[in-house]
Amino acid sequence: MAFSVGIIGGVYGIGGGSIIAPFLITYFKLPVYTIAGAVLLGTFTSSGAGVAFYSLIPINGTVAAPDWMLGILFGAGGLLGMYFGAKMQKCIPEKWIKLVLGIIVFIIASRYILQFFI
Repeated sequence: MAFSVGIIGGVYGIGGGSIIAPFLITYFKLPVYTIAGAVLLGTFTSSGAGVAFYSLIPINGTVAAPDWMLGILFGAGGLLGMYFGAKMQKCIPEKWIKLVLGIIVFIIASRYILQFFI
């Protein structure tokens, strides 16, 4: 399963955490708070490796320099979110977390769909 997630995550350019987390929750019946930190750390690590890899590859003869300050800010936010999110998930029922995340995903998807037609 990890090999497949790695291939799919690499093809789409996303961390494997967003793919493997639903499997761990659904098939292995693990509580969300037990996997959230590990999954986010895996995504953070693969993001760091991606930045390092793509900042060294020349594209059309030049190297694409990443925006380091923005990356550091996103990384710091991710690390803080990973820590506090895993702590808070023990106190909030999974039903509410799934509901709020579902609403957020629905709103974002709706905005993308509306932008396509406008």
